Amino acid sequence: MTEEERDNGLEDLFHDRLEENELVAGSDLTGRFMRRLERREFFRFNLSRFNIYYLTAAMAGLTVAGVILFSGAGNDEGSDIPDNRPVPAAAAVTTDPGSGQEEDPVKDDTGAGAISPDQAPESGPGTETPPPGEAASRESAIISGRSASETISVSAIGNAADAAVTPPVILLSVEPSVTSGCIPLHVTFSSNAGDGIRLNWNFGDGGTSSLRNPDYIYDIPGTYRVTLTATDSRGRSYAASSVIEVWNRPKAAFEAIKDDSWDQGDRVRFNNLSTGAVNYLWDFGDGTFSTLSDPSYRYGYMGVFDVKLVAWSAEGCADSLTVSDLFTDRGMYIRFPNAFVPNRGGPTGGYYNQRTDEESQVFHPVASGIASYNLKIYSKAGLLVFESNEIELGWDGYYRGELCTPGVYVWKVRGTYRNGQTFIMAGDVTLINY
Repeated sequence: MTEEERDNGLEDLFHDRLEENELVAGSDLTGRFMRRLERREFFRFNLSRFNIYYLTAAMAGLTVAGVILFSGAGNDEGSDIPDNRPVPAAAAVTTDPGSGQEEDPVKDDTGAGAISPDQAPESGPGTETPPPGEAASRESAIISGRSASETISVSAIGNAADAAVTPPVILLSVEPSVTSGCIPLHVTFSSNAGDGIRLNWNFGDGGTSSLRNPDYIYDIPGTYRVTLTATDSRGRSYAASSVIEVWNRPKAAFEAIKDDSWDQGDRVRFNNLSTGAVNYLWDFGDGTFSTLSDPSYRYGYMGVFDVKLVAWSAEGCADSLTVSDLFTDRGMYIRFPNAFVPNRGGPTGGYYNQRTDEESQVFHPVASGIASYNLKIYSKAGLLVFESNEIELGWDGYYRGELCTPGVYVWKVRGTYRNGQTFIMAGDVTLINY
């Protein structure tokens, strides 16, 4: 159908429809109607005609192509994508804030020599200023007198002024001569802190020192943390610590049990009274030895025999006791009770007799063959409440005229027997107050 025939058909259609209204279809009405039909065809999906769907697809393709082109161009010309390649840092010159004066020149990490303030690179393009933490670390290395590249293993305490930046770190260490041993343990401490640093040592048992290389003796077993605090000229504090383990020594003690009618060829039983020991060595004085805990031994002949017992703890600490001339001066001993009841009427002076013993009013030993003697009694808090060098004088339970608090007290005695054999004993006694 030609364009002219279509227009004629439309005119006839309108003529028939509008005949009753006496309207005549003109060319202007036909043009408007055709434009409306074209718009409707543009928005309707039709593969054979150009419409809005073809236009949308074309615009989307152009948009994608533009994004790809612009992205490639950005990578070639340089963009904001971070470059993770390492950039060498410029050497830092540390100054004392507030003083206006520069400190001693600092050597750079390459060992090229000292960098003076005039030689220090200025900030700007192509240069990089080290972060505050790194500059402080280098300055702290000067304090310790060591290279800034050494391994740092001790954290800084830091004060309030340094809280806003990374705390500086000092290469501080505690270097004890030994870290464990038996009492009394002697330890020499040293530190790598440089000159001009204030030091404060805390030895963990209440002892302190401000010396650079102090000596210290531990006489009580335990585990102690030794802390060294170093303070620089700016008031910043740093700390390092070390642990010292102190072991107790065993107490070697024994008694030889033999009949009063003992004769050549009879056996002697040795009763081991040692404490804190796990291994033993007996020397019977005639060239014979034993590692048993409680051995018995038959001497083949009469003579003078010095019997020695060596006792070792699990940590290897040792103690020994020697009884000289085993078969002479028989009947030498010293024993202590484990409780007593003081006289509530007041101090008795510590002298005892049969009546006071019947009522257990005075704490004193039962002994024989004693040549010298010293007895000390302590409270659990470590207060010395009684001391005597006379075996005839015991403790009546009073201290400075006042009756002591009921409870457990610790005693220690040392002395010698008539044959020269020494003895050291310790134990506890309970003060009972009815």
